[in-house]
Amino acid sequence: MPRPGTLAPVLRSALASRGGKCYRHCDRPIETRGVASPLPGLWQVHACPSGVVSVTSYAERTRRDPTKAVRTVLRAWSVPPRLVRSWDLRLATRHGPELGRAAERFLGSTGPRRGVRVVYWRVYPTRGRDGIERRLFVCFRRRHKTPVFFVAPSTSRAAACPVCGPRERPGATAAGTYRDD
Repeated sequence: MPRPGTLAPVLRSALASRGGKCYRHCDRPIETRGVASPLPGLWQVHACPSGVVSVTSYAERTRRDPTKAVRTVLRAWSVPPRLVRSWDLRLATRHGPELGRAAERFLGSTGPRRGVRVVYWRVYPTRGRDGIERRLFVCFRRRHKTPVFFVAPSTSRAAACPVCGPRERPGATAAGTYRDD
């Protein structure tokens, strides 16, 4: 029996990202990466190949508001934890018609009637007193058990993950999305 809040494959498919581009940072396609967590729902990080995060989302089939649990997990994944602010988290409920026909049929055939709760975390770019624009980056290196979110100047060639170290490591892509080493 699945854990309460777990999403069926038809709902996971309906919530899968259809693509898009990183318009403000670069013009490259957004990559969507699923992330495992102690929560039963579906985590997705939408970031460009250089590691600049567009949005992070968590979806769960529940009546309760999962925002508090999502905030706790995101704070554990962020350096520094105060990077996750309450006003950057948005809660939405997605119902059958928004998710497509297959998901609508699935939600209509299973009880009780409820939609899918989705918490979105979006951190907009900021300018410091020095005038430099900073954006949210993510590091997915294998040595991390979880993703690491951090803020860095958007113009940096290789955004340094505060957990990995200050310099680019072998196996790193252009600006911070580390993978598979």
